[in-house]
Amino acid sequence: MTLLAYQVFQTVVEQGSFRKASEILNLTPSAVSHAVTSMEQELGFPLFTRKKSGIALTNYGEKLLPYINAILNGQESFKQAVAQLNGLQQGLVKIGCFSSVCTNWIPD
Repeated sequence: MTLLAYQVFQTVVEQGSFRKASEILNLTPSAVSHAVTSMEQELGFPLFTRKKSGIALTNYGEKLLPYINAILNGQESFKQAVAQLNGLQQGLVKIGCFSSVCTNWIPD
């Protein structure tokens, strides 16, 4: 499994749908579905239940989520540590604004 697969899994959980996750990750919905299916095949159990009303984590998915979050948080900490060693500051900046302002002033 790759870090991208973990990111896909985490984003699907956060967004509650493959389509919304695909928009955030700039992937096609089929690529997101394929990444999740590949993870499920490699692990040997389903991570999500798929219904017409949407998706939900299985018990297996719920048990794996904290580990995947820890891996991705560790990756981010590693990247920030490397940036500091190189004399750079790196971090996460969140910007909030009204949709009317965001549409015109902040690029996608």
